[in-house]
Amino acid sequence: MTIKAPATSTDLTAFVSLSARYLILFILFTFVHESQAAVPTVNDWRSRSIYQVITDRFARPDGSITAPCVLKENQYCGGTWQGIIDKLDYIQGMGFTAIWISPVVAQINGSAASGEGYHGFWTRDMTTLNSNFGTEDDLKQLAQAVHDRDMLLMVDAVLNNFAYAGPGNDTVYSDFIPFNKKEYFHPFCYISNYFNDTNAQTCWLGDDTMSLPDLDQDNDFVATYLEQWTAGMVANYSIDGFRIDAAKHVSRTYWAEFEPEVEVYTVGEALDGNATTACVFMSQALSGILNYPMWYSINDTFMNSSAPVSGIEIQYDIVTSECQDSTLLGTFTENQDQPRLANYTEDVSLLMNAMAFAMLTDGIPIIYYGAEQQFSGQKDPGNREALWLSAYNTSMPLYIALAGMNAARNAVANSSTYDYWSPYWTWKSKIILAKDQVLVVRKGYDHSIVTVMTNRGEKSADLGPYTIGDTNFIAGDTIMDVLGCTTQIVQEYGEMRHWECDN
Repeated sequence: MTIKAPATSTDLTAFVSLSARYLILFILFTFVHESQAAVPTVNDWRSRSIYQVITDRFARPDGSITAPCVLKENQYCGGTWQGIIDKLDYIQGMGFTAIWISPVVAQINGSAASGEGYHGFWTRDMTTLNSNFGTEDDLKQLAQAVHDRDMLLMVDAVLNNFAYAGPGNDTVYSDFIPFNKKEYFHPFCYISNYFNDTNAQTCWLGDDTMSLPDLDQDNDFVATYLEQWTAGMVANYSIDGFRIDAAKHVSRTYWAEFEPEVEVYTVGEALDGNATTACVFMSQALSGILNYPMWYSINDTFMNSSAPVSGIEIQYDIVTSECQDSTLLGTFTENQDQPRLANYTEDVSLLMNAMAFAMLTDGIPIIYYGAEQQFSGQKDPGNREALWLSAYNTSMPLYIALAGMNAARNAVANSSTYDYWSPYWTWKSKIILAKDQVLVVRKGYDHSIVTVMTNRGEKSADLGPYTIGDTNFIAGDTIMDVLGCTTQIVQEYGEMRHWECDN
C-alpha cells in the first residue's frame, strides 16, 4: 500500500494501491490514553462497542472447553454468569467496552417439544432469576466485575410476552408470575400480518408448539409492573442498559412512557428492513433500535463478492435521513435470530469487511459471540453454539481484527482531548468513495477515522489505484493504519514519512 500527499493541499487526497484481501483503517493519531468515567447515560453509549452473549453458551463455571452442547436438542449446556466473569479477559482482549447478556428471569419448566428456555426468551416468572445461570449475588458480581473494567452491562428484556408450551387457546394463565390472570394479556390470536401495527401488537407470536401470550400494556398493572421491574434491575443489579425484545410488537405510545421511567439506554428489536417504518420506533419511542435496515444491506453487499457497493451507499443514506439519530442505532452483523455470516461464506476478507462496516460507521456496534471464531451456524438453533468448544482462541484472524477496530474506537473515547473529540460520536459518517467494489467512509471532521473496505474477497487481484479525497488529513498529521500497525506523517510535499508501530 502506498499513499502520497498532493504537492500543495489543505486536504489529503490519497492514492491507494489497495489489496483486495484486507481492509485498511486509518486514524489520525494525536492523542494519549486516559480513562473515561463510565456513566451509563444515553450519550455515553454512543462511544461503546457491545459484545452480545447467550449466557448458557458462552462459558461454563468449571472452565471446560470440551463439555458437549448438542444444538438440535435445545437444552441447557451449562454456561453461567460466573462463567462470563471468568472469561472477561477474552472479551476485553478484543477491546469491547460493553456486554449484552441474554434474559435473566425464570423460564418455563421442563423440556417441551421445542426444548428448554436456555436462551431466556420463554418467560414464566419475572420475580425470580434463572437459577441455571446463578444466584442474585452472581448477577451482582458480574455487574461489579464488568464495571471494574470500565465496561457497561446490558440485559435483554422480554417485555412483550410470556411463554406457554402448547396452543395459545389452551393457555393456563395461573402459571405466570406476576401476570397470573387472563386479563393481563391480549385475547388469543396468532399474528397474521407483521406489517399491520394493530395485528402485530395485539396478537401473539409463536405457534401451537410454543405460544407466546402477548401482554397488554394498556392494562395499568402490566404497564406499571414492567416499568418497575426494569427500574428495579437498574437499582438492584446495576444494569446500564436494555435490549428490548420484540419491541415492534408493543405500541410506540407505551415505549414513549416506558423509557423516561427507566432512565437508561434502551435499544429495541424492530425486525424491519424498511428504514422508514423501522425508525418510527426510535423517533417516537426508544433511544435506539437494532439497525436491521443496514443489516440486510451489509449481507447483500459483503456476502456477495460481485455486488456493487452502491447499494449499501444508498441504504446508508436512507437510514441516516430516516432515523432520528443514527448514532444511537445498534448496528450488527449477526445475532441469535439470524444465520451467521460465515454460514454464507468462508472468505475471511468478506467477513472482516462486513464487521468493519458495523464497527466503524454510525451507531453502536454489536458483535455476536462466536463471530470472532468464524462460527458458521444457520438460524436458530444452529447459530447458538457453545463458545467454549473454540477453546477461546485469541489467534483467530477475526478476533485480532476486532481488537484493531476497537482500538481505533477506544482511542477516540479515551483521548486526553476528549472534549475536543466529543463531537466525533454525534458526527454522522460520510461515504467519501463508493466505486466499483471499494467503499471508503470517514467519521469525524477535524479528526477522523477513515475506513477503506472492499467486497472483492481474499482471492481476487489487487485493486487500485483509487483517489480518495475529503479525508480531512492535513500536512503534519500523524495517521495510523490500525490493522497494518504502521504510522505515517502527512507531508506537505512528497511522500509520507513512515515507520512501524510497536503494537
